[in-house]
Amino acid sequence: MRFFQSTTRLQTAITGGLVLFLAIVTTLPAAAQSNSAIAQQFQTRQTDITAASLVGMEKGTNNSIQLSNFERTDRLVGVVSENPLIELSDGDNGIQVVTSGLTKALVSDVNGSIAAGDKITASPIEGVGMKATDSAMVVGTAQSPLTSSKTEKITDKSGKQVTVHVGLVSIQVGVSFYNADVGKKTSFIPSFLQSLANDVAGRTVSPIRVLTAALILLLLFVSITVLLYSAVRSSIISIGRNPLSEVAVRKSLLQVALTVLAVLLFAVGLVYIVLRA
Repeated sequence: MRFFQSTTRLQTAITGGLVLFLAIVTTLPAAAQSNSAIAQQFQTRQTDITAASLVGMEKGTNNSIQLSNFERTDRLVGVVSENPLIELSDGDNGIQVVTSGLTKALVSDVNGSIAAGDKITASPIEGVGMKATDSAMVVGTAQSPLTSSKTEKITDKSGKQVTVHVGLVSIQVGVSFYNADVGKKTSFIPSFLQSLANDVAGRTVSPIRVLTAALILLLLFVSITVLLYSAVRSSIISIGRNPLSEVAVRKSLLQVALTVLAVLLFAVGLVYIVLRA
């Protein structure tokens, strides 16, 4: 009798264990799919920090965070999360910040539209990220494009009001330094020539436009050289044959000089249009 009672208890325990095991197995994938992130607890003195915000370490502290912006990208820590898969906590009340894994983050298109694979860094809007186009500290990599969003108005560096879109995207969190030059194709245009063209245009000029402007300048140099050489050679020959033709030679040289000046002005104007258009 005791044997059967023991067997029944054992079967009940096994059945209960299997039920618990199945419950864990079926619920873990769903939780991991929604937020497979590892979070660490931090303290803060700010009261307006919400989930999905980008945060960084407060200056002069080692466990207090604040909302990040583009002026504090060097202190980025991660993204605030409400429901991380794993929480590292010391038991005190605090904010859970995702430092590794997949989670949702607030981003904006203030630095261009965001697509999957873009690096995300802090933006001028506190707590909101943007696409990193220059070398900087980034919080992670976007896993989806910014589609659903709402509009916000911010003031740019010139004092103008601009409208940007703010929304949520999934990002793979991993704070690191992003080198924008790595992976870019090496331009066939010399760097000094590219820099000169950028200075003239006041913006980044495509290599094709720089090459076109350089060819125009090369043709200008060749044309001026041919004109001057021909004019000087003809003048020397004319004076050698007829010393009294000096007045006519000077007049001819003046005409050549005016022609060269006209060609020079035309070519410079054409180069300016090519670079600025």
